[in-house]
Amino acid sequence: MTAIRSSKLVGPVSIVLAALMLVVAVPTSVLPTAEAQVQDRLLLLFPVLDGSDSGYEDVGSRATDYLQIALSEVAGMRVAEFSRTSPMVLRAVEEGQIRSVDLEGDVTDPATAIQMGYALGADEVCMATVVSVDTSADPLGVTVLLNGTCYGVQENLDPATLQIAERPKPSNTFGVTGTSREREGYEGSLPPLLREALRDAARKAAEVLAGKPAEEMAAEEGERRESKGWRWALAVLLVAGLVIAANSGGDDDPNAPSPTAMAPRNLERQIEPAAIRLLWDAPNSTLTVLRYDIQRSTDNGATWNPAPGSQGSVEADDTSFADFDVQEGVSYRYQIRAQYTTTGPSAWAEFVSAVFPG
Repeated sequence: MTAIRSSKLVGPVSIVLAALMLVVAVPTSVLPTAEAQVQDRLLLLFPVLDGSDSGYEDVGSRATDYLQIALSEVAGMRVAEFSRTSPMVLRAVEEGQIRSVDLEGDVTDPATAIQMGYALGADEVCMATVVSVDTSADPLGVTVLLNGTCYGVQENLDPATLQIAERPKPSNTFGVTGTSREREGYEGSLPPLLREALRDAARKAAEVLAGKPAEEMAAEEGERRESKGWRWALAVLLVAGLVIAANSGGDDDPNAPSPTAMAPRNLERQIEPAAIRLLWDAPNSTLTVLRYDIQRSTDNGATWNPAPGSQGSVEADDTSFADFDVQEGVSYRYQIRAQYTTTGPSAWAEFVSAVFPG
């Protein structure tokens, strides 16, 4: 015992043991980790709507599940699927934060979605639609188009009145195509291929919301298609022939909005000393923009004409336009749409109207 007490190791060993006991005794909450200090952004995902008329009953529910799984992989994001029967939703209805009438049908109105997101403590809400489900015969395959829009809750909420903005501003949008894998000689049913295409679309949508540039995704998609060889070239020629035949012999309006085309986003209007300037962001889409069409109205939207100085359009890489042909006291309205290389135009998106001051 005397030898042990007199050992030079007694002091250091005692200090180490005491430190270990303190670490064990101190609650873990007093020693927060970097991960615990970072709060993930909560996204409320509403059930994906099926607008494809494909005949498959579970397209919307499967797309919702795949999208929730894919979004859960995005760093800094937590995803909760909206459910009418969840205890939190039922409690919010009882407390008057959510109207029971809004639970009777699909949620398609951004203001309603944002209000529900606020009541449930979400940072962001997201609504998506499966626009189309297309099949190919040789080789057998499925392609789906998935469009979606997200809105920040606090960004579209007046903190003083808790009123939702009259025209909610999207925080992000996506328009992606998902495809099934190519299988030579596949003679099975379409549902497995449809599930593959929905999973692929959900993955791409998550990449867009994670900040992956649409141009990079489009380039990857192009490389993948080119690797499939001559079948793609033949398919392009066949599609081109069908388009030419349809345009030459049909009655369809080539200027009608395409369901696959996303409109420009984050529209802003600024008053300058000698002009009205329009600003926008490119659509978050894997499709390639050809140009932007801009129109102006001076009679409150009764008639629209190409915006002066632009010949009615600007280049695909432009994200602003200045109208210098303005007069004092006149009210001006502007609208913009995206023209794509492979589809028809998007729907028109309108800027906030402006009266040019004196």
